[in-house]
Amino acid sequence: MNNFIGRSLLLAIVLGASCNALGQTVRFAVFGDIQEETAAGHQKDLMLADRINEAEPEFTVFIGDIQGGGPCTDQQRQEASEVFARIDGPLIFTPGDNAWTDCRLRGKGDWDPLERLAKLRDDLVPVGQSLGKNPMPLDQQDGEYRENARWVKGNVVFVTLHMPGGNNGVYPDRYAFDEYERRNAANLQWLQRAYQEVQDIGAQGLVVLFHGNPGWDDIYWRATAYRDFKSMLAYEGAELGVPILAVHGDTHEFTIDKPLMFTDGRSRADHLTRLEVFGSPERGYVVVTADPRNPELFSFTAVEVKGHE
Repeated sequence: MNNFIGRSLLLAIVLGASCNALGQTVRFAVFGDIQEETAAGHQKDLMLADRINEAEPEFTVFIGDIQGGGPCTDQQRQEASEVFARIDGPLIFTPGDNAWTDCRLRGKGDWDPLERLAKLRDDLVPVGQSLGKNPMPLDQQDGEYRENARWVKGNVVFVTLHMPGGNNGVYPDRYAFDEYERRNAANLQWLQRAYQEVQDIGAQGLVVLFHGNPGWDDIYWRATAYRDFKSMLAYEGAELGVPILAVHGDTHEFTIDKPLMFTDGRSRADHLTRLEVFGSPERGYVVVTADPRNPELFSFTAVEVKGHE
């Protein structure tokens, strides 16, 4: 074999192996908090799904709240199903608070929250796979919380946690504390499983997706129902040695920053980036690119869909 050709083939093989080791670029979309409970609002949500399709993400994650502050009717869930079925690729759903934990509050219809949650699972959390026109398989948590899902794309681990807004579904006068304790324990175990998978496969990053804004600026000794989660993100997350992206909704303010602090209140946990998606009355989505050639790993393209006010 000609020496030049031989060296060229060897170089191509080495470069190919390097690219495979780095992993492939992954583009995915995230959106949430679609809360305009009108026929016109539903049409706008369907058009939003069409706009997401135009971006051609590899998959899309909806991170909670399929309705606003109105009654917890079956109609809101059925309309959300239509929106999700419109997505060309896989669609992964994780719950927010408005469609179940809040459903016993005044004006919400005095529903049993756990009955509403069971309906969400029946319609929006198929066993073993995502929603969307072209579903993909998911590794789901055993037991009560199958909406907690995990998958790997492009050497990045993705994990959803059932952690809604409204102080994770718990206030001092709320009825849901026993359920919260079970769910919080399940969430922490599932996040630990994701950490372990990052280590096992040598992943280059981790994406954690959930609904509730955990109060990034709250001091650690404040008794919030997100404290255990934030501590685990800060300390055990730092030990992973890879970038972590936390994606949530809930407070309806598009934001990209690094808000997580260690418990001393002075040291910033720079390994974590937070993305908060658009929320009603704004409509939009964010395309996230995980590119192993990017030192930060993650980059963002925010698309606010005008004319949908």
